Amino acid sequence: MGRTVPSFRMALEQEVASWALYRRSLGADSRDALDRMFNNARIYCSASSNAVRPVKFEGMFMGMAFDHAARLARLGREIEELRLSIYDRE
Repeated sequence: MGRTVPSFRMALEQEVASWALYRRSLGADSRDALDRMFNNARIYCSASSNAVRPVKFEGMFMGMAFDHAARLARLGREIEELRLSIYDRE
């Protein structure tokens, strides 16, 4: 029998674990931010798995970057809505 290829989710968790020393060297606020970034990678795990990239960190990073891009776009829309509502009041 051949070896079983680990799922992307398992590979992601192994990659997260490999950053443990880096995480430990951060302050509490930075540690929380890193944890949120890793959680963003977990949210997009299925999409990363479907991308079939040879370097697992690429999928993790894309999940993190995609989440940041989506949040920036949402914040931009909200700022524009606030700007328009302020402009309409004047």
